[in-house]
Amino acid sequence: MRDPKRILKKILSEGTDLEPFQQSGEPLELLVETLREVQRVRKFRQWLIDQTGIDAALQPAAFHSLLDLPEINTSEESDRNLDVVRHSLTDSRKPEDPVTISNLNTCLREIHKDLSGLNDLKNREYSQLPLASAMTGDLVGRVTNHLQGLRGLDWRGVGFLLTGWQARSIEKDFEALFPDARRVHPLRKHLNAVQLELAFYHRCLEINIKWAVTGLDLFRVVRADKLAQTIDNLSELGNGLWNLVYNGTQLPTTLGLAGIHFTDITPLFDPEQVPLTVV
Repeated sequence: MRDPKRILKKILSEGTDLEPFQQSGEPLELLVETLREVQRVRKFRQWLIDQTGIDAALQPAAFHSLLDLPEINTSEESDRNLDVVRHSLTDSRKPEDPVTISNLNTCLREIHKDLSGLNDLKNREYSQLPLASAMTGDLVGRVTNHLQGLRGLDWRGVGFLLTGWQARSIEKDFEALFPDARRVHPLRKHLNAVQLELAFYHRCLEINIKWAVTGLDLFRVVRADKLAQTIDNLSELGNGLWNLVYNGTQLPTTLGLAGIHFTDITPLFDPEQVPLTVV
C-alpha cells in the first residue's frame, strides 16, 4: 500500500485527527485493511437483515435472553491439570452489559450449526419441497390439521366413498393455500408425501422459535430458496469478525481511536457512530 495515511484519511470521518494514529506506531496499512473488513462485515449484516430478518447487531436484552440456551451460556476450557472447567455467562454478565464480539460469534456459530444441519437434511431427504414457496410458520399447524382431517375421513373398506364431499372441502382449502403445489393435489392421494414434507417444516419451526429473538424468519428464507446463501453469509460474517479480532491484536490503540471496540458490537455496526467511507 503506497500511502496508507492518505487512504485512512479518506476512510475515516471528515476532520479526524490522524496524528494520534501515526504516533501510535501501529501499522496503518493493517488498520486500513481492518476498517475495510468492518465495511464488509456491515454488508453481510445488511444482507442477513434484508433476506432473513437476522440482525447481527444484537441488543443486550436480546443476547441475555439467549443465555437460556446452554450452548450460548456455557463455555468450557481445560485447566493446568487438563480437567474441564465450565463457565456460565449468567454468573458474570448483567442483562444491560454490552454484547461483545465473542458473544456475537458464539451466537452466529450456533445459528450456522442449526441451519447447516437443516440444509444437510434438505439435501439428503427433501430433493423437492412442493409447499415451500408458500409455507409459513402459521401454516404448519393448519396443514397438520388437513392431514389429520383427511385421514379421519378415510374409512376402512370404503375409503372416501361416504365422506367424499367433506374430503373435497379440505382439499379445496389446501389448494387455496398452495395453488402452485400441483404435484401434491389432490391431497388425499398424496397424504404420505405431504406428511413427510411437513416434518421438514416442523424442524424449521423449531429453529425459528429458538432464534426468534435474533429476528430470524426461516420460512422467508425457505420460501425464497436462500438457505444455502444464508449459511454462506453467516460464515462470511463470522470469518470477518474473527479477522477483526486477529488484526486487533496488532492495533490495540488505533482501532479504539477509530471507534471500534471488541467489548461492544454497537459501534462496529453503526455507521452513525463510526462512519466509514468506501475507498
